[in-house]
Amino acid sequence: MSNLKLKPRTIIVLFTLAAMTVASAYFFLNQVSAFGLSGKIFTTTFDGQFVPQNHYSSKDAVYLNGGPVNAGADGLPDGTYYFQVTGPSGNDLLSTDAAVCRQLVVANGVIAAAEGPSCLHSTGIPDLSTGATPIKLMPFSDTTNPGGNYTAWLIAKTSNTTVAADGIHINFRNSDAKSEIFRADSVPCTNCSPTSVLAGRKYYDANANGLFDPGEVPVADVQILIIAGSTSTIVSTSASGIWSTAVPTGAEYLVIEYLPFTGPAGQPGSYWQQTAPAPDSEGLQSYRGTANTDQINLNIGNICFNPDLNGNPIASSSPCPVSDLPPPEPTPMPTPTPTPCPDCPTTAVLSGTKFYDANANGTGDDGDVPIAGVQIAVVLTTDQGTFVRFATTDASGNWSLTVPIGAQYLISEYLPDTDPAVEPGGYSYWEQTAPLPNDEGFRGYSGTATEDRSGLSFGNDCFHTDADGNNPLRSPTPCTVRYPATPTPTPTPTPDQ
Repeated sequence: MSNLKLKPRTIIVLFTLAAMTVASAYFFLNQVSAFGLSGKIFTTTFDGQFVPQNHYSSKDAVYLNGGPVNAGADGLPDGTYYFQVTGPSGNDLLSTDAAVCRQLVVANGVIAAAEGPSCLHSTGIPDLSTGATPIKLMPFSDTTNPGGNYTAWLIAKTSNTTVAADGIHINFRNSDAKSEIFRADSVPCTNCSPTSVLAGRKYYDANANGLFDPGEVPVADVQILIIAGSTSTIVSTSASGIWSTAVPTGAEYLVIEYLPFTGPAGQPGSYWQQTAPAPDSEGLQSYRGTANTDQINLNIGNICFNPDLNGNPIASSSPCPVSDLPPPEPTPMPTPTPTPCPDCPTTAVLSGTKFYDANANGTGDDGDVPIAGVQIAVVLTTDQGTFVRFATTDASGNWSLTVPIGAQYLISEYLPDTDPAVEPGGYSYWEQTAPLPNDEGFRGYSGTATEDRSGLSFGNDCFHTDADGNNPLRSPTPCTVRYPATPTPTPTPTPDQ
């Protein structure tokens, strides 16, 4: 299939898949002895998501990652390492495979790849900005700890690190290792076969409610991408809208659709839009989890739009064609001759409010307190060019900006930092909750300034971590607002006259 229409986030996922399949080819002089074991290790899910209290739904869901503690801090020393899982005391090895299989590479201060022979552990989705790559910890035995606690270890290869005669145990000094405690629930074997089935239905969500309702028709020939562990598969929906594939039992999976075009048979200017499942915090509409049993209700809903005579998109009552090609270009409307209007306004006011979304519901509720000092960035495009203007929220959280009539605008917030000298814990950070992201994950507002427009509001909450930078907790009250200081320009010397 060629000319696939991908969402930007999907492109990122596919880009990282390429990194997952590249064999490790790093060569380092191990620097641990010279510089000490700086940086930090932590556990995540296969797509790099942090889990509250490090408590995982199953052992298969736990991945090891590591790098700098905070932005700008030192990462792990580059080199090759072993890793293992023990009980919380560290005295009882629970990893069951050979030590040679439990190797990884640190590059540029972050865990970058699994290392070793053909038995190397599977990897998750790398972080696009840092290259940090989650490494799966399984296989390991159940802990005898009644709370289900385990310890993950990262062990540097130094002159003091050796593998025992059984090929499984590793002898090392504690000064050459880092550890992290996590908790994983014991999941009974509901499906002891080597594979589990992932399946779902592609349906036309005519009422756009994000649910498969009786009478909604199937959509055929839509391609679905399934990432399971370190492999990926593409399947097409059948005439009944059904898709399915078998994946290894215990594999962490991610299911995404390739959003289709409407093709040459589609109405000019028509397009498809996904309605289900609901987007996550990054705007990605997908299914993810652990394939511990067959999961057959991974349904995906879509709706399509056709433009009316004025080019405005109107939801279609029935499916559009499905294609990997775009629809024809719409016939351009003749440009009307402008009618002079000396009494018409020449400017419009854009305005909104900045509020602390304490319950993180994405809506400004009664009692939500305002946030002052936050900068709102407005990108304006007129016949004179493109310009960026900033507005700052006042003590009531309000902001406004006067713009020319006819200007196209794109409004977003300049997410602030916090003041670490004031905030508790390891570090604190802001996170946006409103408005909801659009199809491309953009949280903001856009349009053309034809009249005053209010209600362009932004919601935020903030989080505090513990002293080690872990376990972020939502604060009931706003954090401090701080922006990087702008350096004072050096005056240009005035030449002698």
